[in-house]
Amino acid sequence: MKSLKIRQATVADSVLLSELIRRTIRVSNSKDYDQKSIDLLCAIFEHEPVAERIENELILLCFMGTELVGTVGLRDDYLRSMFVEPACQGRGLGKMLVARIEEEARQKAISEMMVHSSLTAREFYSALGYEFVELQSYPEGPFVLMRKPLQ
Repeated sequence: MKSLKIRQATVADSVLLSELIRRTIRVSNSKDYDQKSIDLLCAIFEHEPVAERIENELILLCFMGTELVGTVGLRDDYLRSMFVEPACQGRGLGKMLVARIEEEARQKAISEMMVHSSLTAREFYSALGYEFVELQSYPEGPFVLMRKPLQ
């Protein structure tokens, strides 16, 4: 595996980041969400809304060589928008990104992280110590609110 580099996203990254997120949603979430839900989710991550997110929250990008392979965000006490390129899933990148954003949260004196997990990622977050809070319904489909105390 090529060396990984992590850096903070800038607005100039919005198109590339949008493409990664929408590709991942279409591939990874298709077994748990219908086409309408996937289309609604993808619309949330068009490059203009992604550029707004970059300006308003901490978003980290993970590169393998020059290829963007993952991302994770932090807004207040919420882990947000963690996505790994489908071809790179299962290699520990997601776990590494979550650990990195949790460390950022600890540095901001955040004592508990929350995440709105897709149905697809629920077991992933559970394996990292996140606990079920409640099932929530949105126009984009059901999501699982989860939390994890940070020490």
